[in-house]
Amino acid sequence: MSNSTLNPLTLTFGNAELEKKFLDSYHQRAVVRFRWAIALAIFLYSVFAVLDSVSVGPLWSWIWFIRFAIVNPVLIVCFLLSFKKGFFIRHYQEIASLGILAGGGGILAMLALIPDPALYLYSQGLMLVLIYNYTFLGLRFVRASLNCLLIILGFELVSLWVNPLPRHVFINNNFFLISANLIGMAVAYYLERLNRDNFLHGISMRKLAEVDSLTGLLNRGFFMDEAKRLLSRRESNGELSAFCILDLDRFKEINDTLGHLLGDEILMNLGQVIARKMRSSDLIGRLGGDELGFFFPEVKNEVDILNIFMKLKTEFQTISQGVEWPVTFSVGCITFGRELRDLFQCYARADRALLRAKQNRDFLVMVDSAEKIVLERKL
Repeated sequence: MSNSTLNPLTLTFGNAELEKKFLDSYHQRAVVRFRWAIALAIFLYSVFAVLDSVSVGPLWSWIWFIRFAIVNPVLIVCFLLSFKKGFFIRHYQEIASLGILAGGGGILAMLALIPDPALYLYSQGLMLVLIYNYTFLGLRFVRASLNCLLIILGFELVSLWVNPLPRHVFINNNFFLISANLIGMAVAYYLERLNRDNFLHGISMRKLAEVDSLTGLLNRGFFMDEAKRLLSRRESNGELSAFCILDLDRFKEINDTLGHLLGDEILMNLGQVIARKMRSSDLIGRLGGDELGFFFPEVKNEVDILNIFMKLKTEFQTISQGVEWPVTFSVGCITFGRELRDLFQCYARADRALLRAKQNRDFLVMVDSAEKIVLERKL
């Protein structure tokens, strides 16, 4: 896939549009998991409060204030934001990081207050925060690593200057925190790399299922499905739409006389020209053999459609100059407004217009929704 290179350090795609599509897809799939993870975090943060009165003595009220007046409300806000779907998808990483930093910051605040020996027990809570940070919440590798760096720096500050730990406890806790962080970074890196590889693989598989391998245009099934979908969503805005069928003139004779390989080359050339010349809003697919379908959701007028195919013909004949045969095509079109929404009616009327065009060859015949000819012109 073009421009899908992955930065090995930041794990981002070189293509900004591809990166956005990946993040949107990734975050949408993570919403339900995020809610369960935050709900579990609130539960665990609350349950551990049972131990506070036993472990910290008179300080339990301060610890409860940290738990229930600061951390849990932040986690609840994160949970509720997950129901604002559009906003949440756009700011998933920031919201998940807020939850992690609130949980880690709450434990650091407790460590700043709690005396020995309970102080040694509460520092283990940071391990749970690290597990959440690197696995449950679906944070990206870079974001998760930054979160843990801030938490570990906070631990160093609290343990060295605010409420110092004995040297051997400080060294022991750092060993486990840093080791867990390195393991978590490796896991997060591997998981994100795997997710991105699977995303690219999924796009490739969808492309194989949607695209005709010879022309590079949409295959018949996907083209028809998309045309139906677009027709059903058309609004009453006064705009014209058009459905056209293009058919190469005397293509069977080309195959029989010059060979199927040359016929395939002509179709590939036509596909390349169309890919370069058509607008991104236009829908083009190979209907079968040498027939191509075109659905234009919005066109200004009939002359606009004629100009599209005349430019297409000029470019196509330029690229086909080496072929020892005059390569031309005929086109049948139907233009319509909101009154026509049935794809098969569009197809049938465009096909009848095509039959008329092919009687003269190198012609375009255009009809309206009542099958009245509105334009008939040599290309």
